[in-house]
Amino acid sequence: MIKKLIKEEKGSAIILVALGLTVFMGVSAVVLDAGLLYIAKSQLSNGVDAAVLAGAQELPFFPEKAVDAARVYGIANDLREEEINIEVYDNDRILKVSAERNIAFFFARFIGFSDSMVRADAVAQVAPIAGVNGAVPLGIEDFNFQFNEEYTLKVGAGESEEGWFGALALGGSGSKTYEENLTDGYEGIIRVGDVLDVETGNMSNPTKRAIDFRIEKCNHIPYCTAASFHPACPRLLKVPIIQEVGHKQVQVMGFAMFLVDEVEGQGTDNFITGRFIKTVSEGEIDFDGSDYGLYGVKLTQ
Repeated sequence: MIKKLIKEEKGSAIILVALGLTVFMGVSAVVLDAGLLYIAKSQLSNGVDAAVLAGAQELPFFPEKAVDAARVYGIANDLREEEINIEVYDNDRILKVSAERNIAFFFARFIGFSDSMVRADAVAQVAPIAGVNGAVPLGIEDFNFQFNEEYTLKVGAGESEEGWFGALALGGSGSKTYEENLTDGYEGIIRVGDVLDVETGNMSNPTKRAIDFRIEKCNHIPYCTAASFHPACPRLLKVPIIQEVGHKQVQVMGFAMFLVDEVEGQGTDNFITGRFIKTVSEGEIDFDGSDYGLYGVKLTQ
């Protein structure tokens, strides 16, 4: 009788051990293989995000460069070249980067699952900038300017009958505030629709000091031109496009990027010359905003 009980207990123990192993393998499959999926998904998501943001910097002007840049950044961020799929559409204003990876399971094989496909997608869209910080206190009235052609951004004292020569009062008036904003860019945010006060007076000396400072800081090799420039070049000015709305007040219509060539003269002969360029920069965007060649990028998926 005792021997029979011992045999029955041994048989029960074997069953319990077998059930325990099955449960253990199942839990291991869920925990470890699910962890593999999570890590792979996170890696793919980070890779496509980095790729799409890098590539979108070339839109809408250079779609082929956008594809190349997205691929390079994707590979640099742990994506495999054969995993990456890149699309440009909507008049070269939207970039989509996708990546798929097959993950082989270890423990899940014991419960009938051998592998699983993991996918990540990222979409970035470029649109006209509608709000920026770092704008300069110089406005230019809306007109059909041509990109890469030379223009005068600030007129000399002899060019205005109303005592306004293109300067804006951002965050306060006075030559000191004006010079600081022109040297470093205005720290606050300016948006389309904002009404700004103008800064009267020629501001000749503050203008020359600030622009000379920016020009001297451009030490890029080759030297920045409208055809090829460093995106963080200090000679790049974020300029509000404005229209007059009242006495000594203007309204912001949009933003353009101006690459300074030089600042000339003093007093009544003080001018800033340069070229409007098309580029992408940081800032709030408006998909329906007026297009002055300055775009921002937004991750939409």
